[in-house]
Amino acid sequence: LSGSRRLFDLVCQRYPQLKSRLSPTAAVVNYVALETGIVKLQRKEPLTAAERIDCAEFRRFNPGTTDTATSMQSTLELSLVQQAFKKRKTSKRSLNNDVAFIPPTSNECERFFSAVKLVYTDLRKRLDASTLEMLMFLMYNKDM
Repeated sequence: LSGSRRLFDLVCQRYPQLKSRLSPTAAVVNYVALETGIVKLQRKEPLTAAERIDCAEFRRFNPGTTDTATSMQSTLELSLVQQAFKKRKTSKRSLNNDVAFIPPTSNECERFFSAVKLVYTDLRKRLDASTLEMLMFLMYNKDM
């Protein structure tokens, strides 16, 4: 998603007339805060409040995380020997799940929805959803 966003930004710089269609806030984007939040997570940039709310599902739950007051108190209660042999964190882990697996909408999906738009005309508006699904399945798999 980050790579796609980078390409779209470059195209918008070279062709400003396409900005209304390819910008991160274009009318085509259904969840602007979610998409920009995922891109910022992939780039390891700070999130806005709206992006933090929309990307909350990608947040890792870390049961070992406590507030600083209780952690300070627990270190004071440990003896000198216990403090010496206490396991320390070796590396800082990310607070978010890996979002690199979220692919952008594929070309095949775009073609499929364009084909559905051509089939689902005004004359077929009363078509049942399962019938439309079967029509599209047969149309897409006619070579089988």
